[in-house]
Amino acid sequence: MARINLLPWRQEERERRNKEFMTLIVAVTLLTLLAAFASWSYFNNELDEQLDANALIEQENARLDTALTEIDSLEQRREDIISRMQVIQDLQGRRPVPVRLWDDLARAIPPALYLTNLKREGDVLTLTGLADNPNIVSSLIRNLDSSKWMGNSAVSNIQQNISAYEAAPVLNNTVTKAGETPRPVYPEDSYVQFVVTTKVQSETPVPAEDGVGGEL
Repeated sequence: MARINLLPWRQEERERRNKEFMTLIVAVTLLTLLAAFASWSYFNNELDEQLDANALIEQENARLDTALTEIDSLEQRREDIISRMQVIQDLQGRRPVPVRLWDDLARAIPPALYLTNLKREGDVLTLTGLADNPNIVSSLIRNLDSSKWMGNSAVSNIQQNISAYEAAPVLNNTVTKAGETPRPVYPEDSYVQFVVTTKVQSETPVPAEDGVGGEL
C-alpha cells in the first residue's frame, strides 16, 4: 500500500484558517471601531446641540433678567410718582384747613373759658386753658365735635385751680417779705384747669351739624 504524506496539506490548511481568523478579527475590530466612532459622533453631536440649547437658555434668562430689572425700575418710578401725587393731593387737601380750622376753633370757644396754650402735633390739637366750671369744658367738646374740621375730641385732664383754696390776700398797702404788694383775687382764680385734645379732619372732614363750624 502506498503512503501519502499529508503534512504539507495540513500545514496549508492551518495557515489558511489562521489567515481567515486574523481576517475575521481585523474585520470585527474595524466594525467595532466604526461603531464606536459612530456612537461617539452621535453623542458628541447631541452634546453640542445640548450645549447650544443651554447657551440659548442662558441668553434668554439674561434677557429676562434685564427685562425684570427694567420692570422693577418702572415699578419703583411708578411708586415714586404715586407717592408724589399723594403728597400733592394731601397738600391740596390741607391748604384750606388752617384758615377754616382757626375760624371754627374761635367759634367753638364758649364764654367763661379761655386758652393758655395751643399745640399741634400732626393731626392732633392740644388745648390747655381755664374754664368757669366743667360744664363749660363739656360745651367746648361738643362745639369742637360739631365742627367740620375737628372731631374725636376728649378731655385729657381737668382739675380745680389750687389757688381758689388759698387765703385771700390783704388789699392794702402792706408789703410782703419779698417786698411785693399782694394782688387782688380774680374770678379766674377759681376756674378749673383743663387739657382737651381734638383731631384735625384734614382729608375726609365729617359732615357739619347745626351749630358751631361748618362751611365758610
